[in-house]
Amino acid sequence: MSQQSGPKLLYINNLRIVLIILIVMLHIAITYGAEGDWYYKEHTGDVLSAVLLTLFTAVVQSFVLGFFFMISGYFTPGSYSRKGARTYLRDRFIRLGIPLLVYFFIINPLIVYTLYVRSMGYSVPLQNFFETGPLWFLETLLIFCFCYTLWKKLGSEKGSELKQPPHSREILVFVLVLSSANFLVRIWWSIGESFSNLQFGFFPGYVSLFVIGIIAYKNKWFDNFTDSVGMRWLKLSVPAIFLFPVIGVLGGAIEDITPFLGGVHWQSLVYSMWEAFVGTGLIAGIFVVFRRQFNSQTSFTKNLSDNAYTVFIIHAPVIVFFSYALRGLHIFPLVKFVSVSVLGVSLCFLMSHFVVRRIPYSGKVL
Repeated sequence: MSQQSGPKLLYINNLRIVLIILIVMLHIAITYGAEGDWYYKEHTGDVLSAVLLTLFTAVVQSFVLGFFFMISGYFTPGSYSRKGARTYLRDRFIRLGIPLLVYFFIINPLIVYTLYVRSMGYSVPLQNFFETGPLWFLETLLIFCFCYTLWKKLGSEKGSELKQPPHSREILVFVLVLSSANFLVRIWWSIGESFSNLQFGFFPGYVSLFVIGIIAYKNKWFDNFTDSVGMRWLKLSVPAIFLFPVIGVLGGAIEDITPFLGGVHWQSLVYSMWEAFVGTGLIAGIFVVFRRQFNSQTSFTKNLSDNAYTVFIIHAPVIVFFSYALRGLHIFPLVKFVSVSVLGVSLCFLMSHFVVRRIPYSGKVL
């Protein structure tokens, strides 16, 4: 979630706006019928809504967070080189660690107490008050930044010869390797199982894309990646999205989704392959579309990109309480999802701009 660096990378800021909105919508989709873990769920049992919203969350999960890790990896070497190890880690703690601590000790306890204890009358174990929630991303990114610093301190730099950006053959090899890695890791860490909110079943993609971002910076791939390669993968990955319900029906997901989540099951292998293929193709394709078509900003889009990071930090309490406030509105789940997405995302950006970012000294963090 790094800031853009120079006018040539304005498309990255515009891309960040879209990715943040998709993350917020993913959690709203879980609220209204999709599979997944979230604070508040309002599932009606409508099969069509559940299938379509689960398809939406599966597609978003396949590429959005990995995309963010790749972008973060891309900005890591330059930031480290400019600041040096000590200043780099200090700045990473300020920008990532402080919001993480605020969420852990203030925002998450506030959500749990207000929603579960006060509103629903539940008895909640003490440990459930203190969690990272969706800010596990910042926790992971901090770990990656520490690992990068350690590697720079202990490792040796290789030759300076530039590597050519990947073509379709290299991307296909990456998809196959990532598919295998996801499947193998999920034998022991199924999707949904976590430690400190870190779902290791998704980490092969997160780690590899962060590393690819670092390699991309050193070899100027963001500038030189071929448009035709990205568009080819976009044209392949978009139709592949619609294999998801076919795979689900053939694999018995209507009765039980457990075999898709991990273990030694063909369903887990096929889902791992689908996820790697679709996610990688969307990253490659959407990247070149934004680089080619959206490398400029208006005052409005600049304002949105300036608030995108804050929206990520505050979106959980905003959409949880907004969704809970609308619990008495009985409409078709898909209509409610769209309505809450439009209003909830807008409310997140408004609160970021007019409230959170006006708190004294918030600019040093946000």
